[in-house]
Amino acid sequence: MRHREPLSLNALLLVPSLALAALACVAVSARQGVLAAATTSTLVLVPIVFRLWTRTWYRGLVVRGLGVFFIGMHVPLLLAGALAYGRIGCAEGGCSQLYLLGVLASPIAGALATVVYWLIGRPPV
Repeated sequence: MRHREPLSLNALLLVPSLALAALACVAVSARQGVLAAATTSTLVLVPIVFRLWTRTWYRGLVVRGLGVFFIGMHVPLLLAGALAYGRIGCAEGGCSQLYLLGVLASPIAGALATVVYWLIGRPPV
C-alpha cells in the first residue's frame, strides 16, 4: 500500500484565495462596495503574509508580482470590452454597465493573479 503525500501548503492556500476572489466578484456584481473592498484587501494580504512566514524573498519577486498584478488587472477590462463590442447595439456606447463591471472586477483579478504567482512561482535559475 502506497503512502499518500500530504497536500502542499500552496494547494491549501490556493483554495481560500479562489474563494475570496469569487466572493469579491459576487460582491462587485451585487454592488456591495465595502464587502468587495474587504475581500480584495484580504486577498492581497494572503500572499504577503504567506511569503513573509514561509519563504525567502529573492530579487525581483515583488517587481514580478506587481507586473503580474497589472497584467491580470487588464484581463477583465479586455474581456468586458470584447463582450460589449460583440453585442448588437453597443456600438454607440449603450453598454456602460458591462464596462463598469469590468472596471470594478479588475483589481480582484489582479490580486488573484498575484496570489497565484506568489503561491506557485519559482525563483529564477
